[in-house]
Amino acid sequence: MPAPRPAPRQDSPRRVAPAPATPQLALVLAGSLIPVRGPGQEPTRLGRDTSDCAHVPGLAAFDQISRNHAELSWRAGGLYVTDTGSANGTYVDGKRVDRPVQIWPGVRRFGLAQPPEAVEVTVVELDEYGAPR
Repeated sequence: MPAPRPAPRQDSPRRVAPAPATPQLALVLAGSLIPVRGPGQEPTRLGRDTSDCAHVPGLAAFDQISRNHAELSWRAGGLYVTDTGSANGTYVDGKRVDRPVQIWPGVRRFGLAQPPEAVEVTVVELDEYGAPR
């Protein structure tokens, strides 16, 4: 009697780990929430005359913020701030930004203009409902 044949091997389907999702971030500027665009999208622009900040009440009164002050963009999975030639500068951790500098929620102090006149900007992560965590 021939030996029984082993059952054909059934390989389980390969599971591919999903790529980590980019967190939904926003800025808090003068009490208003400014959503940050995601990777692959155009930069989020900060300033008195930018469309991204048009909904911020009273922003025109902040003369230390230039009309086109800074922009935020994604590079290699990180969020970076770049000063766009503003008169008063953009500062991260008290140092003037002269090249793109990475920022993230709760880690860096970020301001438009030099302290003590700086307008502080807070980077926050948003929950699934669009509210700051």
